[in-house]
Amino acid sequence: MPRYKKCVICNENIVGESGVPYKGRYAHQKCFNIAIQTLQKDKKEKQQEKVKKKGKTAKPQAELKEALSEEEYQKKKKFFEYLRKLLNGDLPSKVYVVTEGYIKKYNYTYDNMYLTLVYLSEIKEKELRGDIVGIIPYYYDEALSYQKSIQKVEEINRDIDVSGMYNRKTIYIRPKQRRRKQLNIENITKGE
Repeated sequence: MPRYKKCVICNENIVGESGVPYKGRYAHQKCFNIAIQTLQKDKKEKQQEKVKKKGKTAKPQAELKEALSEEEYQKKKKFFEYLRKLLNGDLPSKVYVVTEGYIKKYNYTYDNMYLTLVYLSEIKEKELRGDIVGIIPYYYDEALSYQKSIQKVEEINRDIDVSGMYNRKTIYIRPKQRRRKQLNIENITKGE
């Protein structure tokens, strides 16, 4: 019987997902995100209360975004590094905003957006320049279906041994011996 992990936050079994490490135990991804947001909100409220007691106006702080697991962070980093490679340098801030918009609005993932860019630049061999991120929604589904077809082919051919499929022959090719024309020197010296 498999041993189930219990969520440290909601005390329900974590089934079908690996869970996120949290305080030495595991939590559902959804519970973890809610807990982090609540902690951030509480921290922000405490800071505002401190400022009210002192009678000063609060300085706007950088807004904290949703917490990412280590795996998601690596996928995000991989995506932006590939974008930098395609654009040969720094990314404009517009790229970050548009990318976040795709994730919130269309539920895209960094990994799938990365696969879309690889599909466009390496498979389709499109010349990508300018606002590269803007083209992602147009090819996102096509790139994912291409990736699924490759995974399906790999899965079907996983058990096939191709090392014995083709007989290898070594063919040696000898260059033709060139027949060199020789001049008759005797005829040339006599004046013929």
